[in-house]
Amino acid sequence: MPDQYGQLLEWRRNENASRGGLAKLPHNFYSQTASYLAELRRSYEAELRENPSDRKGELARQTYQRASSLSRDIVEGRMAKLVGTAMHASVGGPREVPNMLPEERELLGRLVSTLASHRHAVAPYLTPTHPTDNVESVPTSAPPEPEVRATGTPGSPSPPPTRKTPGVAAPLVYVRIVKDGRPITVGSETVELRREDVLSLPGDTAQLLIDAQIAERVTAGPAKTVT
Repeated sequence: MPDQYGQLLEWRRNENASRGGLAKLPHNFYSQTASYLAELRRSYEAELRENPSDRKGELARQTYQRASSLSRDIVEGRMAKLVGTAMHASVGGPREVPNMLPEERELLGRLVSTLASHRHAVAPYLTPTHPTDNVESVPTSAPPEPEVRATGTPGSPSPPPTRKTPGVAAPLVYVRIVKDGRPITVGSETVELRREDVLSLPGDTAQLLIDAQIAERVTAGPAKTVT
């Protein structure tokens, strides 16, 4: 059975080889490694105090430095993988990663929450629902057909006719796009946001665009046929 230093060498080799995921480590890897490094440090410091000119203390110090470097490579390599996983999970990807240790599962949860909250704060139109729900479309039992960009002459007092999916009673809100924005997902459709377009959207989606200052509410749309 390899000693602790030999195990660190093997674990780093396995971690580097597991480019698509996390390598398998003992359940107590973090506490076990911390204890091993602390004991190594105490040993070489005591040896150098007692026998400053003895080669044994210097060899022990070098062993400690190499073991610390191995541990750092393992920990930081796994952290980098978890950051990538958190990015995908924050936009709806899976959160479970094989061979995660308890400390890493807690880290992943915090990363996903932070990334999702940041995305919602700076770009709310990308996440019409709560940021931690990891849902990119407006959840409805039977999504209505979204209104797409229309052309025509503005100024008529009558709102544009809309098509609705039978059975959906949710009222639509008319908004005018005041600046170009990234496309949004409404139901099963993708709607482009272009300045001066007038759209009829579900209330929660319309409010998100208004809050983001991308759209303004209108009480009556122009005389356009929205198809």
